[in-house]
Amino acid sequence: MKKNFIILLSSLIIILIAGMQWVISDDSKTERERRNMVDTRVDNNGYYKRLAKKGLYTLNPDMRTAEAIYTGSKITAYSVLTDDSPDVPVTSENSTQSENSIFIDPNNPDVVLQSNNSTQNPVGQLYGANDFYSFDYGETWQGKIQGAAGSNSGDPATAIGLNGRWYVNYISNPGGQGVAYSDDQGANWTARTIAPNPGSLADKNHFWIDNSLTSAYEGNLYNVWTDFGGPHDSEIVVSYSSDDGDTWTSRKPISNAVNAGSHNQGVNLNTGPNGEVYAVWAIYDGWPTDEKALGFARSFDGGETWESATRIIENLKGIRTTETSKNHRVNSFPVMSVDISGGPNNGTIYVVWTNIGIPGINQNESIDVYMIKSVDHGDSWSAPIRVNQDPYGEGKEHYFPWITCDPENGILSVIFYDDRNVSSNQCETYCANSLDGGETWEDFKVSDVAFTPSPIPGLAGGYMGDYLGISARGGKVYPVWADNRLGYMMTYTSPYETNALSRPYDLIAETPFETGETALEWQYEAEAGFIHFNIYRNNELIGTTEDQNYTDQLPDYGVFTYGVTAAYTDDGESGAARATVQWGDARISVNPASLFQILQPGATASQQLIISNVGQLDMLYSVSSEVIDLPRETTDYCAASGGGDEYISLVEIGDINNASGEDGYADYTETMSTEVRTGEPLQLTVTNGNSYSSDQCGVWVDWDQNGVFDDEPIIVSGTPGHGPYTAMIEPPIGTPSGETRMRVRITYTGAVSPCGTTTYGEVEDYTLNVISWLNYSPNNGTILAGQSDTITIGFNAVDVELGDYYAQLKISNNDPDNPLLEVPVHLKVADIMVVSEANPAEICAGESSTLFVEATGQGETFTYLWTTEQGDVISETQEATVSPAETSVYLPYAIIENDTIAGEPVTVVVYALPQPDLGEDQSACGTDLISLDANTEGASFEWSNGATTASIEASAGDFGFGIHEIWVKVISENGCENADTVMVSFGEIPEVNLGADQQLCKDASIDLDATVDGTTYLWSSGQTTANITVEGTELGVGTHEIWVELTSALGCVNSDTIQLTVNDLPPTVSLGNNQALCGGEQFTLDAAVEGFTYNWSNGESTQAIVVDTAGYGYGVQTVWVELISDDNCISRSDEVLIEFINCTGINEATAIKLAIYPNPGDGVFYLDMKSADKQRVNLNVFDAQGVNVYSTTELQTNNGKWK
Repeated sequence: MKKNFIILLSSLIIILIAGMQWVISDDSKTERERRNMVDTRVDNNGYYKRLAKKGLYTLNPDMRTAEAIYTGSKITAYSVLTDDSPDVPVTSENSTQSENSIFIDPNNPDVVLQSNNSTQNPVGQLYGANDFYSFDYGETWQGKIQGAAGSNSGDPATAIGLNGRWYVNYISNPGGQGVAYSDDQGANWTARTIAPNPGSLADKNHFWIDNSLTSAYEGNLYNVWTDFGGPHDSEIVVSYSSDDGDTWTSRKPISNAVNAGSHNQGVNLNTGPNGEVYAVWAIYDGWPTDEKALGFARSFDGGETWESATRIIENLKGIRTTETSKNHRVNSFPVMSVDISGGPNNGTIYVVWTNIGIPGINQNESIDVYMIKSVDHGDSWSAPIRVNQDPYGEGKEHYFPWITCDPENGILSVIFYDDRNVSSNQCETYCANSLDGGETWEDFKVSDVAFTPSPIPGLAGGYMGDYLGISARGGKVYPVWADNRLGYMMTYTSPYETNALSRPYDLIAETPFETGETALEWQYEAEAGFIHFNIYRNNELIGTTEDQNYTDQLPDYGVFTYGVTAAYTDDGESGAARATVQWGDARISVNPASLFQILQPGATASQQLIISNVGQLDMLYSVSSEVIDLPRETTDYCAASGGGDEYISLVEIGDINNASGEDGYADYTETMSTEVRTGEPLQLTVTNGNSYSSDQCGVWVDWDQNGVFDDEPIIVSGTPGHGPYTAMIEPPIGTPSGETRMRVRITYTGAVSPCGTTTYGEVEDYTLNVISWLNYSPNNGTILAGQSDTITIGFNAVDVELGDYYAQLKISNNDPDNPLLEVPVHLKVADIMVVSEANPAEICAGESSTLFVEATGQGETFTYLWTTEQGDVISETQEATVSPAETSVYLPYAIIENDTIAGEPVTVVVYALPQPDLGEDQSACGTDLISLDANTEGASFEWSNGATTASIEASAGDFGFGIHEIWVKVISENGCENADTVMVSFGEIPEVNLGADQQLCKDASIDLDATVDGTTYLWSSGQTTANITVEGTELGVGTHEIWVELTSALGCVNSDTIQLTVNDLPPTVSLGNNQALCGGEQFTLDAAVEGFTYNWSNGESTQAIVVDTAGYGYGVQTVWVELISDDNCISRSDEVLIEFINCTGINEATAIKLAIYPNPGDGVFYLDMKSADKQRVNLNVFDAQGVNVYSTTELQTNNGKWK
């Protein structure tokens, strides 16, 4: 018995060793046979780990990752209330984590379940889809790195029911589908099998629960995946549960109707508000290849039956095989979400995916996230809408999108990797929100770091995870992703809260070109707490308004983005409605409008094409060419194809950059071409998509365009071998221009021929646009507004046959009215030589040039024609005289029979004349200088006085007094001369002298004389005579400045000034009344003013004098006094009459009786006068001092009596 056991054990060991040898190192199996045992469509780590154990696959090697760069935790977005959200790891336990799924508890948005693919670190055991959870809005996390309910093969998908049950879906270790659920929030888990392994693997699964309160199927669970193996191989299948995941229906295929050429993969599932079930996936019509279309299926009875699947969008270009610039495998699997919020977009289906270039155009300008949506259950779909909002076409990459629709408010949120701010091998994690059903988006950085993607060592080739995750409810959003900031991949989240405040919408912005004044208008649904609208231009606040319109004057030409938000109390601010305007454009102009060149065989020539930007914004341009061939018969080339396995995955040459899958034969001649020019070799690179060491690559070009690949094969480097294969492609000298076919073949061992079918490999054909006679440089650039670029156009007639050759230079640019400007190019190769010239070729403005043309060759007689560059005929003779006002081009033509042969255009260069400008006529006086400047550039100068400088100083000393004509002649560096003349006057300055300063008394005058012949006069008094008399009384007392200005006939001015002092007169005194005195009496006369010299009428010089009869005698005397000031000014007093009478007593005159009484008295006296006859008497009464105290005249003496 024991012996038998030993024999049996030995047999078992032998069998096991033999089996392992068969798998690992059986020499009877070729490399191809072993490799074909690997299904590269599968994306599961467990699958590749098992292959690696069999020696059929090499896992990622261990490699050091680059350090992450901290970029900050601030969130800047109007659609987000959270302004700072630091990244939070879901665990700190050592492991690797990837492929994240997250789901919010529908009963509490602060509770969230998260699962990811987890392994030991370094990778050993695969834990699979684990469970982590948070009860405090992602602040702290619990859970374990091991698989939920035990080890599994990963690809996690999470869900939480309204009943509180948690779910984690995964690929089971046997390779089927399984689910774990927990009824105590992760404390315990129960595993259930959904479906067994179909034969190879149930791969790329998704899982969803119907949580719509308006659904008849609320609580239903749906699981979808791709079956590899079994009766539904390569199809999407579905299973559902209506008892909270305990039992599941049998798998049911739903993708057959799309007839995928290879397989369907990357399915995503969601449910609508009424229980509708929708599935979307990527269609692969070949393998390996990029995603080309999206498939869609739906059920309206809770998953029991499904309508036939459809292709909802085609002609896409995903990234599965083309990949990104990052170091890890990628895909363009679609992700879907459905609005069940009951809001305005209720029931809308949203699908996002990654596309190379604009969907349908698919040019490799950037990798972007796009979304389509359906409002009619998937019957029709919108045009793609770009989710990431950075400038398009800058080569940036955005990929791995996942979308969620908040089931309470309908706000959309998307997560994706993004490299807009970092180098091409790095990325950050971004999110985008849409508050209007995906019509507009606002994106923002959500991660705290930029990291360098790198495959996880020990896992499947290139694997770093295949998707990210995001979930939203009640305004709370949980983005979740993995990065290697710690040196290995770990999962992080950065929760944020969306801004659900009522915001403006339907923003319209219009900017008239004439004014640059932008008119903004928008709609708004009022909400409590509204204060005003904030207006932003390029994210800067420029104003506020309570109206639903605003006007803004743009500061300059350019592209501007406006945002309008609603401001609320408590510092609330809504999301923004956005609109972009552009003021100004790039505008293209070229000169000349066409190019012609005639060359004899073997000759070369070049011309210049000026591209100008006459607009307001920068102009980007690129130049390509198209050779215009004469019609020729279509050539049927020999058939060729390959049997696959190894295949052409990428062809790169010039403008061709074509990533493709396995097709056997592919004809790209109608869709892909590039220019090749003689003397400018281009490198061709061919990449083998599934190479073997004995693979070969062949390249052929039909250079002679005879429809047969009989030219010498292209020399290819790297063959035989794995590739990539390279070759230099250059048209041989003499190659005809035009479209030429290039054939590329990859095959296994054996002869490499351009024709026929091979067991393995692939053939692809492309078009090369051969341009043997034309070249140009540069072929692209940016021209600032108002600037120009010069393109040098080369013509080459070396080994070019006689004849006419035509092409179009195609200038692509961003002029909105002329985005593709074509410049016709014509080369004529002929034995005829047309010689033309202008004599002289350079003239000065106003001169003439003689044009001459002569054609020789073929022994013929020619007639001639001259035209302007615009085509106007100026002469039909061989010789023409022209006098252009500016540099002009003239086109000569030689005419022979019916052929008109253009000669080399002749340019007559017209140099502008110098423009000397001496200005207005000038004058100077005396020794003053006059500066004269030619005011123009010149090579030499000649003045009328012999000077040779650009400017001179002229004076009377040089030219003499008088009027002179001065001229300058200026000669430019081109020999053109011009002159200008100016009249210059030099005048003598008149001499004037009013003498010394003077004084006069107020009652005096003075004469002033300024007489100079030939001048005019102006006195300070305004008088214009040569001399004036100045009266002291007119001037008044004081010192006065008296001046006179003399102007000569030539305008020369001189003046003189004196100081004239007017002295005041002494006061005029009064000496009192006339006096009558008796002899012997005295009377004192006093000037009564001190400080003067006195001169009395009697010659005395005292202030007062005494008059008496001793000095004057009897009779009447006239007395006056003169007061003389220090300035010798004199004033005379009034005159007083003094009469001395001999009246010792009072006696009666002989004829008059006189009586005075009483005498003495008290001052009242009576006077009696009687005379013999009637007389007139003068009466004067004096007091004792001799003062006349009373006077009267003409008293009548007849019986008069006075008191």
